[in-house]
Amino acid sequence: MFDIGFWELTVIAIVALLVVGPEELPTLARTTGRWINKARNFMGEMKDELESEVDRGRELKERIVEETKIAEAHRSLSETTRAVSAIKRDLNDVISGDVLKPIPKEERDRMAAAEADQTDQASGQIAESKSSLPPKDAASDDVVKK
Repeated sequence: MFDIGFWELTVIAIVALLVVGPEELPTLARTTGRWINKARNFMGEMKDELESEVDRGRELKERIVEETKIAEAHRSLSETTRAVSAIKRDLNDVISGDVLKPIPKEERDRMAAAEADQTDQASGQIAESKSSLPPKDAASDDVVKK
């Protein structure tokens, strides 16, 4: 702990013997031993408390992770429930006929006219593309027949 070697301890013992004297040295050694023992016990208790707090912190972290997973699952379930409800609502609309209401006559006429215009444009484009093709000649027919 303090990284004190043999020679350092010897010097400390000689200084203590000179300062305190031989009569008081055993009492000083016992008192010092008690203080060292109390310090070790205190450090052991502090270590145990610290480990206990670290364990509580780990448990709290695990609980938070579990609650986060539960919250995510709950959110996912809520989203799925909303999606299913929307599909159910759409199906109920189809079944009740709200979606398949007849189209008004004016709307049908407008749609038919637009479709006819598109058909006319498409047939015009086809006719133009046929006229832009080179004429079919007899030589190409001979190659195909052989």
